[in-house]
Amino acid sequence: MASTLLQLAKYGHQLDGILNRYKAALYPQRFMDYHRWLKQQSTAIPDNHPLVVFDFRDSRIDGPQGRRFYCLFIFFIRAGFYPVLRENYFFLGNIQDKYKKLCLQEKFSVLHQTQSLPEHYVLVTDKWYSRLARTATQIISLNYQTDYSPDSQCFPMPFPMFPPVYAHQQDLQLASYRQQVRPWNIFFGGDAEPDKYNKNSIRDIYAKLSRAHVLDTLRNNLTHNTYRELNNNADLDKALQENIRGLVIMNTRQCKVAPINWLGTLANSNFFLACPGVRYPMSHNLIEALAVGSIPITQYPEMFFPALEDGKNCLVFSSETELLEKVQQAMAMPAEQLSSMRYAAQNYYDTYLKPGACIKQLLNHHPHKISLRLLPFLKAGGGFA
Repeated sequence: MASTLLQLAKYGHQLDGILNRYKAALYPQRFMDYHRWLKQQSTAIPDNHPLVVFDFRDSRIDGPQGRRFYCLFIFFIRAGFYPVLRENYFFLGNIQDKYKKLCLQEKFSVLHQTQSLPEHYVLVTDKWYSRLARTATQIISLNYQTDYSPDSQCFPMPFPMFPPVYAHQQDLQLASYRQQVRPWNIFFGGDAEPDKYNKNSIRDIYAKLSRAHVLDTLRNNLTHNTYRELNNNADLDKALQENIRGLVIMNTRQCKVAPINWLGTLANSNFFLACPGVRYPMSHNLIEALAVGSIPITQYPEMFFPALEDGKNCLVFSSETELLEKVQQAMAMPAEQLSSMRYAAQNYYDTYLKPGACIKQLLNHHPHKISLRLLPFLKAGGGFA
């Protein structure tokens, strides 16, 4: 019965996804707004930049609220490419929505159906056939499948930071964040709504402790001297003036931190408690922690490619007991080991997760045609692309 319900839920979500991708056809006003927007866009394509051309069937590439396309888009920009978007209403009709509209802060051109391109460009597409493939220097085909294996010929796309972090160019300020004084020892910052972050898929599909479970375990087992919850922004302002050697918990439903200030807040801590996301473990804040040198305490090192390593660039737990042990280990860690692990965490980000480095590795993966696995950590039934 459980497997039948799971299968029905999967089919229901897939149907909902298809409807969402093509529902724009049902709204004449949106269609007219799109064409007004389209007339205002540049079609000029510079000849003094490497080009990346995005040619997608529809909005499936967007993922949650447009964030997946935006992150792929900004990764190429950070790598020095000029983006060209192939005109397609089902792909671009929602470009002024949610996180996808962050693309509008960047320079790009729209390629009309009859327009020609220069000889050399990288094509990124999810179509089984694109006429632009005939003259592309390299072709990157998106692969939305689940259950990636390191033995696969696909390139595993790294999970990104939260889109507004890139939009505010905070990823370009990492040197200053890494040099910050760190008055807090261990920190968790993020949404902590129990009902939202206690899904069955985290336990049943990924065999991890949910975010709600992790936070409850620590709340119920740490002493008053080693556990501190911030209940509002006044608490946050006060905590920023203190040295806190235990764990600081900040529920972003209660403490609001603007995206432009997020990495700076995160960089106040030596360690970051990386709790799972909603339907799958991966969450933006673990990437952000590595970026600023806040060492992750995590359950899912194997969801990185290559995997994070316990005692080198993270601390790993898999049970309540191990969670408490790792928190105690973090609180007692000698300064020399702490410095070594911080450097290793930053170096992992720079080597594998930094946009420019990621795109360079992607393009070196195969000389001409590359299969890009968009969500390599995703398991069947445990969330959707």
